[in-house]
Amino acid sequence: MQSMNGVNINLFQFERDLTWMSFFMDSQDRFYARYGGREDDAPESHLTKESLIQTMSRALELHRNGRVQQSRYEPGREPVRAPEDIPTMKALLAPRKDNNCIHCHDVKVAELKHLQQLGRFARDLVFTYPAPSAVGIRLDADAQNNVRAVTRNSPAQRAGIREGDILLSADGQRISTFADFTRVLELTPSESALPLEIKRGDQVIRASLELAGSWRRTSDPSWRESLHVAGPNAGFWGQKLAGEERKKLGLPLGKMAVLVTFIWGDYTREAGLKKDDVVIQFDGLTQDMTIPQLHAHLNLNRNYGDRIPLTVRRGGKDHELILSLPRERPKGE
Repeated sequence: MQSMNGVNINLFQFERDLTWMSFFMDSQDRFYARYGGREDDAPESHLTKESLIQTMSRALELHRNGRVQQSRYEPGREPVRAPEDIPTMKALLAPRKDNNCIHCHDVKVAELKHLQQLGRFARDLVFTYPAPSAVGIRLDADAQNNVRAVTRNSPAQRAGIREGDILLSADGQRISTFADFTRVLELTPSESALPLEIKRGDQVIRASLELAGSWRRTSDPSWRESLHVAGPNAGFWGQKLAGEERKKLGLPLGKMAVLVTFIWGDYTREAGLKKDDVVIQFDGLTQDMTIPQLHAHLNLNRNYGDRIPLTVRRGGKDHELILSLPRERPKGE
């Protein structure tokens, strides 16, 4: 399905900022397993032929034995609710004229905008369905309940989780896939102790992830389509320069070098930014960044009306500019 029009979003709950998602269910709308999702660093980090075959085989086995998921992480019997029922969806689709196709990310964007209208929006709400790496667990891409690595000084390491462990369940929810675990993490409070059951060799071990603070926030959420709801953007697009192009301009590797390819913001033009400028410093940042990462920085850390310093390389010289962000969100964004 490439369209969410008419889909029951109370039943099909998943990460809307994604590449691909599938569900294995019985005829009574109960789930055996979920499959899909991603890590920050790769859109298909956990979409492999091997893992899909394993998940399909596992789902058939579970079906033969009638073993649907039965924990509190499963949807209840809420009334059918379609994307078209979200109050902000009509306005979101209006500019598209004859194209009323609702994509997955449209659902999330519309829901976040509705929360803004209600005064209940917070930037952390963008970080839905955290990947297992958010708690320090890197799952294998093929055998997706196998722990491939554990991050140092993470909740997982403190809980005693080890490389090679096999996740059996999280707070009573069976874990067969990456997506099964993200489902649990999505509904886990920010301050909580999440019980895990793992297999290590011939032993079944119980552990607890002690979670606190902003563990849901990841280092590079720039892939999330819904991120623009959270805050302002820079009003221009560009591309990170490759090694040879940097060399010609005397710019070092590992530092910011974003070539401006398109400008849409009047406030950006007023700042003096021009097409073919190369941004080498932005709001105090000089590390190597892509243009989505640059926008993500503003979305999550700056407000409308802020003044953003930047430095551009133009004609062999550096120019200091000030980008005055609009005082409020432009209509249509």
